[in-house]
Amino acid sequence: MKKIIALVMFSLWSLFNSGVYAEEAKDAHKPHQHRHPEHTKIKNPLAMSEQSIAEGRKFFEKHCMACHGKAGTGGIGSDLTSVARKHGSSDGEVFHVISDGVQGTAMRGFGNELSEKMRWHVVNYLNSLKKSEKNKMGQ
Repeated sequence: MKKIIALVMFSLWSLFNSGVYAEEAKDAHKPHQHRHPEHTKIKNPLAMSEQSIAEGRKFFEKHCMACHGKAGTGGIGSDLTSVARKHGSSDGEVFHVISDGVQGTAMRGFGNELSEKMRWHVVNYLNSLKKSEKNKMGQ
């Protein structure tokens, strides 16, 4: 009888806590394409220039290429040439992902490793990789 009561108690506890965990999971970072409105307003202080793109490329080749591929088209990591990126496409959203990473994924943040200026160079480099809608259609 004690085993049955213990089993019922455990079942009720599990049922209650599964709702708590489901609520936490609902608030967890979703793996589908979405936006981060709080970061969309952040503007890149660096002009998109060949020099900035070259600086960003250096870091990308050293730290990002293994996951995102030589041309940024993906592999282990997501395709960074897409016009619509998984965590938002604005400069501020991309900067946020580079700085803080993406919780629950292999994408770690580089905010402590790279200066703010260097992270903005990477944003410019990634923007230079974006496919235009025209290119995507093969025109």
